[in-house]
Amino acid sequence: MRWALTVLATTVLTGVAGALAWSQLADPARWTATDRGLQMDQVAVADQFGVTLTFMAVAAVGGLLIGFLMGVLARPVGWPLVLAAAAAGGAATLISWQLGMLWGPPDPSSVTGLSAGDMVPDQLAITFPAAFLVWSIASIAGLLPGVGLNPSARAEAREDERRWLAAESATDARHDPFGEVDQVQR
Repeated sequence: MRWALTVLATTVLTGVAGALAWSQLADPARWTATDRGLQMDQVAVADQFGVTLTFMAVAAVGGLLIGFLMGVLARPVGWPLVLAAAAAGGAATLISWQLGMLWGPPDPSSVTGLSAGDMVPDQLAITFPAAFLVWSIASIAGLLPGVGLNPSARAEAREDERRWLAAESATDARHDPFGEVDQVQR
């Protein structure tokens, strides 16, 4: 139960930190106020993808952190841990995405009191849907070094190796009843 609470707390805190980082690091496109309304030039349109790239970079770092901590703290190490890491990454993605949009610039159409030539930042948005998968993929990738440092996983691996060696030596004796297989002819 303690492990689950630790993972939940890490997921939420990492998602919140990711939202803060994304809202501060992203450089959203700028709309220009004109007599006919808000307009965006082609350079600004290209900047929209930069917001998504920033989200993906934050997600990669946050996901690696979540996966690493899950791997280090996990007691039963196995395939359910991969599913848990993917789910934690998905939850952190949603937290980061929603809070980042909330903490970022408002919708440009809601800004009032603009005169011609004023620049208004665009609202933070994800323009590439696969960006939502980065956090989960990075969480799964972070498991590997974490499990490698997990003391219970290392002890379990040593026990598996002992059982395998014992089974191997028992199998050799059954197939070689006279003990001749390992004898060298002179």
